[in-house]
Amino acid sequence: MNISAFLPRPLHHRAVRELRLAAVSGDADRLESMLAPDVAVVVDSGDDEHPALRMVNGTFDAVSLLLHSMARKPELDVVERPVNGQAGLLLSAGGETTAAMTVDVTGALISVIWVRLHPQALRRGHHV
Repeated sequence: MNISAFLPRPLHHRAVRELRLAAVSGDADRLESMLAPDVAVVVDSGDDEHPALRMVNGTFDAVSLLLHSMARKPELDVVERPVNGQAGLLLSAGGETTAAMTVDVTGALISVIWVRLHPQALRRGHHV
């Protein structure tokens, strides 16, 4: 069950904003403090012909993955945008969207981070 669907919108938006700020700034301690101990980061390759899912579990691996992919780089832009009808993040490089992210929140902690690489079907509301 997606608990974040039942959270008041400001709480979910705040979780996404805090995730972006911590990851982009490279603040591993802050990032770890907002993740559930058993957090999962699920990455969808975005390849419809050869779909592949990868997942990492736990704060150590999640923080490592998030910092590697989102920490401040000159060519990377991470912005808050609606994705699939909820608060999310879009990552882009050189004007091309490279990933879309959403989060599930359980209690006050992020429990699942969903990442779709190379989102093809960005439409109104950024559905991926």
